[in-house]
Amino acid sequence: MQLECEYKDNCQVEFKVVVPEKMIQERYKKELNAIIAKTSLPGFRMGKVPRDVVETRFGKKVKQETIQKLINESCTEGIKQHDLQPVTRPSITDIQYKDEKDLLFSVSIEIKPSIEFEDYRNIPLIKKILEVKDDAVESQLQYLQEEYAVLIDIDDRPIMKGDVAIVDFDYLLNGVRQSKENDLMEIGKDTALPEFEEKLIGLRIGEKTTFTLTLPENFINPQMAGTDITFNVEIKGLKEKQLPAIDDEFAKDMGDYETIEDIKDAIRENLGKENDKAAQEALKNKIIGALLERCDFQLPKSLVDQETAFFCDEFVSYFQQHGTDMPKGMDKETLHQKFQPKAEKKLKLLLLLEHIALKENITVSDEEYKKWIFANFRGKPEKIREYLIDEEKKDAKMHEMLIDKILNFLIDVADIKVEVVSQVEEESGD
Repeated sequence: MQLECEYKDNCQVEFKVVVPEKMIQERYKKELNAIIAKTSLPGFRMGKVPRDVVETRFGKKVKQETIQKLINESCTEGIKQHDLQPVTRPSITDIQYKDEKDLLFSVSIEIKPSIEFEDYRNIPLIKKILEVKDDAVESQLQYLQEEYAVLIDIDDRPIMKGDVAIVDFDYLLNGVRQSKENDLMEIGKDTALPEFEEKLIGLRIGEKTTFTLTLPENFINPQMAGTDITFNVEIKGLKEKQLPAIDDEFAKDMGDYETIEDIKDAIRENLGKENDKAAQEALKNKIIGALLERCDFQLPKSLVDQETAFFCDEFVSYFQQHGTDMPKGMDKETLHQKFQPKAEKKLKLLLLLEHIALKENITVSDEEYKKWIFANFRGKPEKIREYLIDEEKKDAKMHEMLIDKILNFLIDVADIKVEVVSQVEEESGD
């Protein structure tokens, strides 16, 4: 058997195959002998039917099956011989065969890209940790104060900013009346629409009002976004927040603290840990960017198309689930162009991380997976059972854990400088 392999663009490989006539005949005889051994006809016992009789009856079919088997085996041999990693099934073309002639055909296949990349250690990175400022500590302290506030019933004055109003309201949406009862709104905290809350200031318990608001384009309910909605509102109750004093007694009520300074120190320490964790997560995005800059390679078109289609379907599904129309001009071709770069970036990253994991022998064991399950679902036996039994969930989570493990490894071997900054700019990303 002769195999001539040619590597083309976009991870396409083509090889031409020549199967000698002698090999075909030897294989044909072997296949025919197997048929003879298990064939019986009237007047002949099994295995005793003359060869020419069997060949007359089954020869054409046996020859076709022999040719197909040789084609399949040749594809397998070609892939093995050239150490290819296919991502698509082989496409067989230009089959040429006549009796007493060699079998000729061509094979086209897409393969995983061959990645030659060693430059992933000592990547220079800057870890920017947000400084813990006094106002951040005070803000957290005020949050605790709000959490331990007591609500006092009020009935002798109108609603003021900072109060908690209890309201019933209704409105029409697409001809259907929607309503809500005993809804708690903290005035001035934007728990509802700011404009909605402002309309309530000055009202007393038992009073009713009607007003129309134009809801913002980014409103949480897409069906209501950008529309004019008329609300009918009734004030059912009013409560005033009574905040505890921020003093040493408050500190003692919080737990194992003696003074308010003890609480501030604990808050500062926790904020520092949170900021460090956020900086560590930001490093992962920087590592990803550095990897993609340092190593570029072509991708199989079929994988790119498949991943792009996934992003397109996800985009369309979002609008279908929310019952809204897609943006104008978003036809199939436009969507493909929009999401193809994102698909290529994701595929390149996954292939790079897979390459690094193989070189560094980074894996996630079943024991690590079980440890994650019991750490996250303690006291939830149904969830534990679900994640132990469901292979799809297991594969998805172990893949996620592997990606995280590889990125943490890359951070460990990176050249990192630490900077404490007064503010952290958001990293741009998809």
